[in-house]
Amino acid sequence: MRACYKCKTTNQKLFQTFGKFICLDCLQKRRTGRKGHSGMIYDSTVKEKDYYDNSLKNIPLSLKEVPKSHKLFAKWFFEHYPNSKGIVGRQLNFLIYRYGRPIGIIGFNSPPVNYRKFYEFFNLDPSLPASENAKKLLNNNVFRIIHSEKNLGTQILKLARNQVRRRYKEKYNDELIGLVTFVEPPRTGAIYKADNWVYLEMTQGIEVKRRGENWIHKQYSKGVKKHIFVYRFS
Repeated sequence: MRACYKCKTTNQKLFQTFGKFICLDCLQKRRTGRKGHSGMIYDSTVKEKDYYDNSLKNIPLSLKEVPKSHKLFAKWFFEHYPNSKGIVGRQLNFLIYRYGRPIGIIGFNSPPVNYRKFYEFFNLDPSLPASENAKKLLNNNVFRIIHSEKNLGTQILKLARNQVRRRYKEKYNDELIGLVTFVEPPRTGAIYKADNWVYLEMTQGIEVKRRGENWIHKQYSKGVKKHIFVYRFS
């Protein structure tokens, strides 16, 4: 018998989110997260210098996995996406280090898979639940370099691709078949092009939100059209 993965109840109607079943009571509690940011807190007083890592001081470029609640990660994330409600679903979040100094962030989380082009490009099985297909992909939801240098972006992206594929298997015991990302104009996605990602098309600019007592139901609104890039692991 199916039960809520949080409270274990079997006496309420259950809803499937990110491959798990949850009751309405727990769904409503989880919806807001902590201060409305899914457990991520913005703190403007966080100092970059407090997160230097001497163990990485001889390494030119490295990624350090951190939880989404990590203070510096959250600060740089919300400064990049001030209207975000935080990160949900499966995820891998990293601080980017150069010779022991944090220089940026990069993150990946569960993607939307309701794009026909995703099913075509990755040969996803449309007969499977969307939550099952979502387990095969990750969305590069944030990539921000605070202290940049020439060609650094492509180096980071290549490093991230390799590390994320390995860590995803270790953490979730599923194989990644590819990555996706959405780039908002006027950005063109030049870094992804340089890293051999494939350009699909522009989104239709429709945002899907879940709010209030009807949070379990999709609500559509007009949003910003974005470029879609995809990368298939060989």
